[in-house]
Amino acid sequence: MLEKFVMTPRGLALDKFLVRHLGYSLTTQVFARSQGYAPPSVLYLETVGRKSGQKRGVAVPYFELDGKILVVGSKGGAPEDPYWALNLRNQPEAVAYINRKRRNVRAVFLTGEERTRAWEWLKGRISSYRQYETRTTREIPVISLEPV
Repeated sequence: MLEKFVMTPRGLALDKFLVRHLGYSLTTQVFARSQGYAPPSVLYLETVGRKSGQKRGVAVPYFELDGKILVVGSKGGAPEDPYWALNLRNQPEAVAYINRKRRNVRAVFLTGEERTRAWEWLKGRISSYRQYETRTTREIPVISLEPV
C-alpha cells in the first residue's frame, strides 16, 4: 500500500517536501527496500524549466564518486530523459539542497571514458540501473553537479 502511495502526485509532493526540508526521502526508502538494496542519499534539485522559465524541483538520488556529486537521469528506462535532465541541458546552472544545505551547482553531463567508468560503478551499487539500461536505446545521462 505504501509503495502505491509514494508514486501518486501527493506522495511525490510529500517526498519533495521531506527531501528539501528534512533531507529524507520516503519514496527512495520504499523503492530501495522493495528492490533489495540500501537506499542512496537523496538531494532536492531546483532547475529552470526550459519551456516555462519557472523554478522546478525534484528529489533525486545522488552518489559521491571521486569527490563528485553524481545524479542519474534514468527515468526508469523510459525512452526519453527526465524533465529535470532536459532542463539541465538547456540551463546547467541549478540549486541543490543536500542535507538541507543550499548549494549552487553547474551540471556537467559526463561523456566518454569518464561516463563509462561512473556508469559501471553506479550499476554495481544500484541493480535497477542495469534493468533500466536494457529497457531503453538512449544513453542514460550521468551528471556531475559541480559547485559554482
